[in-house]
Amino acid sequence: MDIPTALLYTIISTVAEMAMTPSADSQPAYETAAIARTLPPEAKQGVMQPPAGDGFLIINGRQWPLAPTAQIRSRQNLIVVPMQIQNPVDVVYLTDASGAIFRVWMLTPSEASVPRPR
Repeated sequence: MDIPTALLYTIISTVAEMAMTPSADSQPAYETAAIARTLPPEAKQGVMQPPAGDGFLIINGRQWPLAPTAQIRSRQNLIVVPMQIQNPVDVVYLTDASGAIFRVWMLTPSEASVPRPR
């Protein structure tokens, strides 16, 4: 039994379109399956602008120097380089003794809803 070419084309294009269309679910799948991470209670919350690559970060409109040993962690808790960040993102951050940013965690929507100092 042969499948007509038009029917086969319709099935394949429908499957491809479904695979390429983003889900209407606003909560990413990784967030529901992820283990809750513990963020430092002393970390301050803010909105970080995409880094310019000049050794500084802008959080809540203030320019902060970036420590040489700085780590920026994604929503999946993976270390990312500053130039991977292309959009403003909710974060919590810690500064070192000299006032430079040395730890940044990008927040999931559920983590961002928890009130923290700014």
